Amino acid sequence: MSNFVAIQNTAMPVVEYQGKRVVTFAMIDKVHGRKKGTAKRTFNRNKSRFVEGKDFFELTWGLKDPESLKGVFPPRTPRGILITEPGYLLLVKPFGDDLSWDVQRQMVDAYFRRNTLGELRHVEIPSLEELREMPAEKAQHIVAKAEKESSFGHGKPGSAAMTLRRKELKQIRPAIRTLIDLHQISICDLGDFVKVINNT
Repeated sequence: MSNFVAIQNTAMPVVEYQGKRVVTFAMIDKVHGRKKGTAKRTFNRNKSRFVEGKDFFELTWGLKDPESLKGVFPPRTPRGILITEPGYLLLVKPFGDDLSWDVQRQMVDAYFRRNTLGELRHVEIPSLEELREMPAEKAQHIVAKAEKESSFGHGKPGSAAMTLRRKELKQIRPAIRTLIDLHQISICDLGDFVKVINNT
């Protein structure tokens, strides 16, 4: 789950199941600015109207695909529900405010319809333990590349892309510190960035 789509200044992770883009209750609450649990309550109240396999998928631990659904549900969740596009449209029907109308249109156009131009790609950064075990040159290359990809086109302040950039920096900065401490190196093209890190 490494791609994101910008919806209403929220970086929505792209989640796919059985070849379809799906969302969780938590994702719906977040993008619609609703209190936690709102989407789940709405679903449970109208569950008889939803068709399993068409509007939603109910998963248990034994059925979950560990790779494609990694990080989608909190750890040790006994079961999870994934909502498809038709299910999403039914679920948010009662949300009649202006924001919800805007979000619904963006979700259909940019998220469910696979508009890859609107996708934000999360930069993968190895864990600090993995970096410590790598040869210095390889670790240096990976971190420099991650920093370059993260900073490229990170968007205007307040945008979903900038939010994603801030999350990535929380991983990149410790990675750079670790490499500097371990190998007493300076990473090419990160001179100013390293100065900022050392001052924080």
